[in-house]
Amino acid sequence: MRTPPDWTTLRIFLTALELGSIAKAAERCGIANSAAAKRIQMLEADSRVPLLDRHARGVLPTAAGEVFARHACALLDAEARLAEEMDAFAAGGSGTVRLLATASAIGGHDLAEMLAAFAAAHPAIRIDLRETTSLPVLQDLLEGRADLGIVTTNLRVPAGLEAQPWREDRLLAVVSAGHPLARRRAVRFNQVLDHPLVEVLEAGALSLLLAEAAQQLGRSPNIRHHVSSMDAARRLVAAGHAVTIMPDGMIEPYAEALRLAGVPLDDPWATRRLRLVSRPAETLPAPARLLRDHLLRGSTGGGPDRLRRPSDRGSAGSR
Repeated sequence: MRTPPDWTTLRIFLTALELGSIAKAAERCGIANSAAAKRIQMLEADSRVPLLDRHARGVLPTAAGEVFARHACALLDAEARLAEEMDAFAAGGSGTVRLLATASAIGGHDLAEMLAAFAAAHPAIRIDLRETTSLPVLQDLLEGRADLGIVTTNLRVPAGLEAQPWREDRLLAVVSAGHPLARRRAVRFNQVLDHPLVEVLEAGALSLLLAEAAQQLGRSPNIRHHVSSMDAARRLVAAGHAVTIMPDGMIEPYAEALRLAGVPLDDPWATRRLRLVSRPAETLPAPARLLRDHLLRGSTGGGPDRLRRPSDRGSAGSR
């Protein structure tokens, strides 16, 4: 396009698609029908392709119009975020940081405490934290829907993003206190596959990792239960149903109460590196740079080796 469209024209165009009528869009947007029609005609002329099919009952998007509408929605979303940021500054605040993180990053490490410390130091910055899996984190960062992300996948980050080491965790075979594996100091994943498993569907990167490891061993996991949360998996394991695999930080607070044992996997891939991912630091908004630097200052680059067996503390499985 030769000239970028203005916000008002984009809103009129999208409203016309929503209502199926330029006249109705003009009425909703508080503009004369002739002025709205003229704006859309100029938009089409500047795009050099028709964006609307006009007929007696109203309008429908052309193929080009559907593509234009998708990008127009993204532009208006960005404009709304810009307005929110400026409103925050005008009110004495300093904006919002959109942070995405995996369940194990939130529940298995000190992220909550680090965010509390940041909030105390920067009370005017609001942190919008959302839990998701690793691949959507990378996608949202690429498409501008997030500022920072913490992922557990070892996949190479896409071009345009950069990753910094943040934490490590150790994968454990989690079993009930009376399970045959409970008193082992460590166990190979190949031995775990001899037992039925509980698969946690929300742990996207972990599920892929375990599936790949089983494939390399030429085996198929015997998945007895599929659940969507680690809490559900812990409850099933505690009741003696099966074995599950989860990071050490996701079992430590629950081991004693549920009489669970976490046995470290004795496989090279069982130590996972969590990474803080973002666009290049110089392109981040100032609040996001502040949070990024805060999280990296607290980065240890590694994690403690926490072995858990029922005999270590009664039958809880933690020492």
